Amino acid sequence: LPGSPLPNHFPGAMDAGDGLTAEQLRARIEEQRALQATLTAQGEDALREIGEAEERQRLRRQLDVEETRSSHLGAVLYSRQRRRRSIDRDEAGALPSEESTFAKPKPQPTPGALAKTTTSYASNVVKRDFVWEVSGLSWLEQQLAQEGRECTSSDIFHVHPNDSDSKYVLVYSPRGASLLHADANVCDESSDWDIYKFRDFLFFDENLRGTLALVRGADSFGTNLCYRFFVRDARGDFRPWGEARRVAVPARDHVACFVGGPDLETEAKGLFGLTFEELLGSEWVVDDSITFKVEVEESVVFSHPSAVPQIRLGKADVTFEQKTPSVEVPPSTLQADLLSL
Repeated sequence: LPGSPLPNHFPGAMDAGDGLTAEQLRARIEEQRALQATLTAQGEDALREIGEAEERQRLRRQLDVEETRSSHLGAVLYSRQRRRRSIDRDEAGALPSEESTFAKPKPQPTPGALAKTTTSYASNVVKRDFVWEVSGLSWLEQQLAQEGRECTSSDIFHVHPNDSDSKYVLVYSPRGASLLHADANVCDESSDWDIYKFRDFLFFDENLRGTLALVRGADSFGTNLCYRFFVRDARGDFRPWGEARRVAVPARDHVACFVGGPDLETEAKGLFGLTFEELLGSEWVVDDSITFKVEVEESVVFSHPSAVPQIRLGKADVTFEQKTPSVEVPPSTLQADLLSL
């Protein structure tokens, strides 16, 4: 209609400039153009930073590959050094033959002796019992909270005297929580031996959860283990928690710890299924202390698959058994003797 205002198809579109003079509007336009220039520059910076982030990610993956290769080469080197030590101890390599002057004299069979070859797979098995007491048990959770961890650990103990890697710790978590008993970075950088010495016992899955666990020091070699856990009762007797478990720990191309425990693979945690509160009032706690024992049998493997053509662990020996001479019993002559009378 004549005189009617034009319809506003964009309500509020001009609100920002309402009441402004031409000079003010020009200034606002320049401000927006400056803002656009800034946003464009920031957008270009963000795009560049995305490219840099992608490059860093690519380099991290490349570093992962190189670290894996280095770990493998380190395992190979360690295997060869360990084999050298085994050769120096005459546990491997060119051992004295039966014909050698220094060899043990070959047993000589006697007439009628039975030769027997025995292949033993238990000649290298070593057994060790380790007892660990945790006192002040009712204060343990609060003290661990101050330490920033959910478990405590025993001192290091050794099982096989000829293997420097046959070393272990026990770890106890009152709530069946994390078994990471120390910070790996702190251990690596510490000049305190009492802290640094635990660095080899942290190479395992950080998601592992359990109440009591046996941790073997990090190694790339295989080993064979049989272990069982015990807890001392109020009478002073050690009662087993769980069955004995025998495992073959395989060799690896990287160092890692073996970890075993009664409730690592069960959903329910707790010593004999008890909550920590129930445990504190049970027969297993005496004078605010609890005592654990672990029995460990180990047959270490001194060779690594990457360093030797094949691994054979049986030890053969030849013995001679003397056959008991047979006694001939003559036929009875009783009837003939009676007839001759």
